[in-house]
Amino acid sequence: MTHVLRNILNIFRRKQQKDFIMPVFIDYREFYNVDNDFTDVFYNNLRRTIAWTETIINKIDDTSKIDYTLILRSTNPVYQGEPFYKYSNFGYLFKHASTPELSFNYNEVLNNVMSLRVAKVLPEKDLANFGKILKFEIDLTTHDGAPCAESGFVDESDIPPIDTWFYITKRFLFCWIPTRFLKQMQDAIDVEIFGSYTWLEQTDNELNQRILDRLRQNTA
Repeated sequence: MTHVLRNILNIFRRKQQKDFIMPVFIDYREFYNVDNDFTDVFYNNLRRTIAWTETIINKIDDTSKIDYTLILRSTNPVYQGEPFYKYSNFGYLFKHASTPELSFNYNEVLNNVMSLRVAKVLPEKDLANFGKILKFEIDLTTHDGAPCAESGFVDESDIPPIDTWFYITKRFLFCWIPTRFLKQMQDAIDVEIFGSYTWLEQTDNELNQRILDRLRQNTA
């Protein structure tokens, strides 16, 4: 009987080996912007993203019922024929989002969602009161699920939600995190062990202020 089971197992293993296809990893960074080169696209996208996220926030009726996995993933673009995000439950606590398992083209996904953000009207008050610019190092993640487990705000690969994205460089994804969600983002930062997240105001406050000033001057 043991011999028969071993033969069946070997047949199954050979079939797995035959059907297995080595995944192809594509380096999409050649399509991304140069680090520290903030073009007009940077400012235009940031302006539209602030307006977009404020529109989402203004539609919240009951803050006690916010689903942090979904609230800033209001769009789920099609990427290579499938929805970019897939959702599953994390135990009995909350659902979480996951992106394509292999490397994906941030630029293609970002251009897709930016086409939906047409409004550019900014809040009248100081922009610093409405949110912060976050840098996420795209190739630095543990995939251990710890930041995601904090609230589901970031996804399984530690990436901030898509409604916050506005610019991609060869190293960083730039995101606008509205003030309403700073705590959820900071909770993820506090448990992420590689330091892939940085608040721009903390690492380069002078640059951060120049960016906000330029937005306010409407010269983008």
